[in-house]
Amino acid sequence: MSYQQPTTISRKARIWPEIPQETVQLPAPPQLPQAPQPSMLTSVLFSLLGTGTYALILTNNSNGRAQYLFLPFLAISGMMALGTLTSYSVQFIGTRRQIKRYLASYRRKLEEAEERLQALQLQERQARIEQDPPFVLPAASPEWYQGLSIRPLIEQRFDDQNVSLWARRPDDPDFLSVRVGMGLRPASFSVHRNMHHDRLDIDRQLEEQNAYAQQLQEKYKQVMVPLTVSLPEQGPIALVGSKARLTRARNALHAMVGQIAYHHSPEDVRIIILAPRSQENAWHWATLLPHTIQYDPRLSGENNDEHEGKRAVAFGAAEVLEQLPLISRELGRRELLLGDSRRDGKQPILPHLIIVVDHFDPETDLDQPTLAMPVLKPEGGHPLTTTIPNTPVDYRPHLSISPLKRPEMTLALTPQAQLGVSVLSVNASRAEVPTTSKLIIDLDVPPQGDTQTPQALLHELSPTPPPAVACLELDSVPQQALTYFAQRLQPLKAMSTKRLELRTQVDLRMLFEPPLDLAHYDPLSRWSDPLFHTTDSRGNEKPTMRIPIGLKIGDEVQYLDFLKDGPHGLLIGQTGSGKSELLQTIVMALAIAYRPTEVNFLLIDYKAGLALEPFRHLPHTIGFLSNVSSPALIQRFITMLRAEATRREIKLKEGKTLPRLVIIIDEFAEMLKRTDSVLDELFTITRVGREIGMHLLLAAQRPEGIIATRVRDYVQYRLCLRCASPEDSREVLRRVDAANLPASIPGRGYLLHGDNQLDLFQAARVTIPVTLEQLYHQPRTPSGKHVSLDPTNDILLAQLTKEKP
Repeated sequence: MSYQQPTTISRKARIWPEIPQETVQLPAPPQLPQAPQPSMLTSVLFSLLGTGTYALILTNNSNGRAQYLFLPFLAISGMMALGTLTSYSVQFIGTRRQIKRYLASYRRKLEEAEERLQALQLQERQARIEQDPPFVLPAASPEWYQGLSIRPLIEQRFDDQNVSLWARRPDDPDFLSVRVGMGLRPASFSVHRNMHHDRLDIDRQLEEQNAYAQQLQEKYKQVMVPLTVSLPEQGPIALVGSKARLTRARNALHAMVGQIAYHHSPEDVRIIILAPRSQENAWHWATLLPHTIQYDPRLSGENNDEHEGKRAVAFGAAEVLEQLPLISRELGRRELLLGDSRRDGKQPILPHLIIVVDHFDPETDLDQPTLAMPVLKPEGGHPLTTTIPNTPVDYRPHLSISPLKRPEMTLALTPQAQLGVSVLSVNASRAEVPTTSKLIIDLDVPPQGDTQTPQALLHELSPTPPPAVACLELDSVPQQALTYFAQRLQPLKAMSTKRLELRTQVDLRMLFEPPLDLAHYDPLSRWSDPLFHTTDSRGNEKPTMRIPIGLKIGDEVQYLDFLKDGPHGLLIGQTGSGKSELLQTIVMALAIAYRPTEVNFLLIDYKAGLALEPFRHLPHTIGFLSNVSSPALIQRFITMLRAEATRREIKLKEGKTLPRLVIIIDEFAEMLKRTDSVLDELFTITRVGREIGMHLLLAAQRPEGIIATRVRDYVQYRLCLRCASPEDSREVLRRVDAANLPASIPGRGYLLHGDNQLDLFQAARVTIPVTLEQLYHQPRTPSGKHVSLDPTNDILLAQLTKEKP
């Protein structure tokens, strides 16, 4: 395959298909009108009998005059019978017509309800299939796909315009919900039937319509939709297929892995494949997926993705045995993370690991056990000969059991959602299913007689399992489609959406632009960087005294500005917090950014001076003192510092340019205990530090004895690393946050700027040996001549070191 330009896939707003939640009310059976009462027919009968009686009497009576007397009675009886019969007939016919209208109206309402149910069923099926489309459409489209707009995964766009690609997030309810096939599931909508009429059970005229209503209620309880399994909740999951069905089980597993790779970003999900050598061709497509890049927690997401050479796809015993320790090590690391009190235990660890284990045939895919010792024949016979390995391959570890039974997989097979791992396996029989499996997809389904035999049954493994779910159509993907799919995903990479955090390690060299290359380091080019210089009105270049000291959240560079935030500052940090390394970072950053003619150092350490001693030979350093414990030496230091301040005032009045002097005093609290007045004298000398170019940085382990004095009136910025107590943090920052900084991350601290803005940052570390070797050389001008330092620097150094206690 030709090279494809990498494409970044960004997270987009997810558009969820509308799944109906409606309740369809079936119409109530009508109250049919009552038919005419049989008593009316009795009246007609008696009227006819009376008429017959009168007619009989009239015919047998010979008296002509008497005959005329019976004629009215005969007419009246006949009219009564005829009227009653007519009334009964009219009522009967009207009632029958009314019943027909009621029945027709009831039937029509039921048919309208069925039309609504069909629309809801179609809408739900369309929505479910949009969420979980098939990988490919079968050649003969099943009836449940008819009438739907379906775009299989293989026909989707594989670029940043596809809103469904890698759309599922860890917080989504369908995260790692994987499609298996198609089957019947309870409908999201409901059908309600009103049964409040007592005549419903006895009126035979409603039997057909009631049967139709009952049929609707049963028919639309379930919908043919994609069947999905939740890996975090139902894992480990085993597919079981014996003999001829084993190939189909493997194909179904391929389809499931493809579904995972399409819907989930490699930032959230990584896939590990363990397969026998016999299945290498079948699984070769998985080696192209960005999800199978070997995950290394020590690297960031981008660095992990750039590590294209290593793939977490193992074929054969040797490669599987190399992959298993990596799995065990990563899961052990995650188990330790679960016990970290600083971590939210409710959230699973990401990325989620999907470990796919194919079936290993004991005879052809696993190593056969070898004889460890010669075997003797019975009754003192000669020992049988054993073959001595003669190639290095013969000495390698052997994979004699399935990876599912290896001890490295114990944690992976232990159901623990927060661990962030799921196992999918193919097994030739139920006897091979891991004991911790929660779900079996069984392809060994016996024939169901006249009904359609499902291709698989989903069995939950629990003491009280629910009925098995029938998968009427198991997903299957051709090998060519899998290869095409993987090739389309191969050049894609995910845009990182992880919450911005502070780094735990920062290299000072990386804070400069371009980063320092110590092999080709040239001080002159760095000292001319316009980022650290400005130009005055007369065109003279001046240092900005702004240096990088670390990184803030989001890899934003943390700068310390001696002019804007200063001129004077305080650094507090208990033992192990990284205070000494931060002092080294400040000195080194100044030395890298500025010439010795622009910035000088005066380094004082009350104790042994181990933190600042490596910088004593820098061309910037005009003085270095350690073990300053004598009050006399402290007083001499103050005297000489006062003389330096006076000298600077005179030089500046004469219009001369002087290098700025950065005075760093480590363990200042101990010095203050020896001489109470040293603080006031120091700040009296440097009260106009910005004007005369003097900057004072006091460092101590605790603020006791410092903040209690007038130091708040003297220092403008404060650097506070981890403090021993909330009170110490409050003394420095006016808040307790520094006391809660993690002890396991030295260099984590706060910078309180001169304008009271507070920044959390991770201090950079320095690479002292190589950098100092580069900086020890005297600086040179572009012409190659040495630059002379201020001769008074040597005088001040001599004064500071002339007398030792």
